[in-house]
Amino acid sequence: MSGSTHVDPRANAYLAARVDDALRLLKTDGMSPALEFMQLVGVPRTVALRVLCSPTLQRRRDRRRAPR
Repeated sequence: MSGSTHVDPRANAYLAARVDDALRLLKTDGMSPALEFMQLVGVPRTVALRVLCSPTLQRRRDRRRAPR
């Protein structure tokens, strides 16, 4: 490990990236397409609904320094 002080607390980088994709879909296409996309890529429904329905709980920016 590089000893970075900024560690992404999300354990699954693949799903984290898909959630970020869904949030972009939410802005452009709306709630239904974003939810459908999240379900198709395997994001648990409870997580998908929490993220899409609670904007105050969404991450403002990714904590990683560089995308993987």
